[in-house]
Amino acid sequence: MAFNMKEVRIVSIDNRGRIVIPQIVRKSLGLTTNSQLMMISDSEIKEIKMTPIGLVHEQQLIKFRIVMKDEAGALAKIATAFANHGISLIYGESIIVEKEKTAIWTVMGPKPEDLSLEELKEILIEEGSALKIDILPLE
Repeated sequence: MAFNMKEVRIVSIDNRGRIVIPQIVRKSLGLTTNSQLMMISDSEIKEIKMTPIGLVHEQQLIKFRIVMKDEAGALAKIATAFANHGISLIYGESIIVEKEKTAIWTVMGPKPEDLSLEELKEILIEEGSALKIDILPLE
């Protein structure tokens, strides 16, 4: 039987906004120099979550805001279009803008190597029935 170990540590932020991840935590998660972490902050509940991501160092992340119809299967159709073109998403969050009319799905994933962003937008509109797609800065 495997046990799930949780490490609880209190860390401080220095004057440049940096924190040090304790060695025991880095070791237990397999983090090394240049490991990449995804940080999600939620200002409503005052929480930060950090998750290791398995990107190759040279891969560039992109963030999309996809407007779609608010109907059953719409999100799955767009996700399938990403999958059909070999794009694994590392984060996604969806909200309903207007019930039974429009929704927004914000997703992050690696920039495709064999498609331009314009080609990917066209694919998501044609195959995924997206209504509008914006590429957002990650910073």
